[in-house]
Amino acid sequence: MKKIINSNYFYAFIALCCALWLFFFVSTPGVGSTRDSNQSNTSTVTKKATLTVPLQLQADVDKYYITGYPQNVKVTIEGPSALVTATKNTQNFNLYLNLKDLSIGQHRVQIKESGLNSELTYTIKPKYVTVNIQRRETKKFAVDIDYNKESLATGYEAGKTEVSPDTVTVTGAASEIEKINKVIVKPILPKGIKSTFDQEVLVQALDKNGKTVNVTLNPQTVHVKIPITIQSKQVSINLKQKGDSNDTNFTFESDVKSIRIFGTQSQMDAINDSVDIPIDVSDVTGNTKKSIDLADALGNKVAFTDPTNIDVTINTGSSTSTSTSGNTNDSTTNGSTNNTNSSNNNSTSNNNDSE
Repeated sequence: MKKIINSNYFYAFIALCCALWLFFFVSTPGVGSTRDSNQSNTSTVTKKATLTVPLQLQADVDKYYITGYPQNVKVTIEGPSALVTATKNTQNFNLYLNLKDLSIGQHRVQIKESGLNSELTYTIKPKYVTVNIQRRETKKFAVDIDYNKESLATGYEAGKTEVSPDTVTVTGAASEIEKINKVIVKPILPKGIKSTFDQEVLVQALDKNGKTVNVTLNPQTVHVKIPITIQSKQVSINLKQKGDSNDTNFTFESDVKSIRIFGTQSQMDAINDSVDIPIDVSDVTGNTKKSIDLADALGNKVAFTDPTNIDVTINTGSSTSTSTSGNTNDSTTNGSTNNTNSSNNNSTSNNNDSE
């Protein structure tokens, strides 16, 4: 036995057995091959994704103005998971319309792609689009402004409007440019506005019917400033009697001698250095004090005043009818006295004659 173990054939046999064991161990799937198996399975799993991609034009856009196509289209890609993920993250492909050989007019054109990996399948929606190719034209227009002046608070006026820039560049199909009647901004002022309007406003190109024309404006917005102010001045007040007085003489007193009036320039121009304040005495029977609402007293002559109210003391004087009655009584008394004196004189005369 010892002789066999020490022989070269024994060791050769052992080596052969080990080699066979290693061969079968490596060839049989097991725990050691899990990672490689997972990697292999990952590379063969398919995945689907839908992307939104900008649509590009292959055309002479300096010469032609092209409309009718969407800015973006959707493309659904499908293929190996890793490849779909990489394509989704990088989007290193293009979707485009080839219009180079097309003439002026409408055309139905297929959307094409370039740059997608050949292992991916794809579907583009929409597959076809209808484009309108027209001769390109560029023109400058002055910007008009239109706003509702009724939005201003009572008595307030709008000054000279500022638009910056006051011209815009309009680009579009020559046929569309010809339709433009005016380029305008329409700022929307808050109801009852009392302060300067100062905002960016969208520019519109309109035809003679007031409909929007399909053109490109540069810039698309302009800065609009509308100064909104109200005029005012200080005036003295004249307290004037109003209503039936019943021949009563009234006098008026107030601690307020002058007020500030507010309104439009035309309202200010119509008033000199003073205003008449009517004091209604139709319900006054004696000395009293009234609070006068200046807005009601002045009506539409001004927008409002400062102060808005004043206190007026109303004093009543002597009545003319009372004075007349007094004179009549005095005359009657005097007459009566004279008659008495005459009677006394007659009585005295008679007595003397008797004697």
